[in-house]
Amino acid sequence: MNLIEHEAHFWELYQDFEQYYLGIAVDMSSVVSCWDLVLTEDEIQTYKQQGRAGIQELAKSMVAAAYKGDFSIMESRLAEPEAQQAMQTAFKAWREQ
Repeated sequence: MNLIEHEAHFWELYQDFEQYYLGIAVDMSSVVSCWDLVLTEDEIQTYKQQGRAGIQELAKSMVAAAYKGDFSIMESRLAEPEAQQAMQTAFKAWREQ
């Protein structure tokens, strides 16, 4: 698992072989909720074609839905605990570089 892109205090993009994961922080004023998500094949292709801009748009759309009270897009694609742990380990390794 490697951290390959990030926007400080907003999102991180991770790659583990062919699978991609998005760690996203949703700031709801009084509380920040963090979500570790699995990207779909379409989202992976968008990233490969558009790069960082594709992930920025995806993250913005997820936050916009959350502000409207709709967390279903994030709840339906939560990463497994093993992947979440690997994401945390990759983030710590990246931060220590």
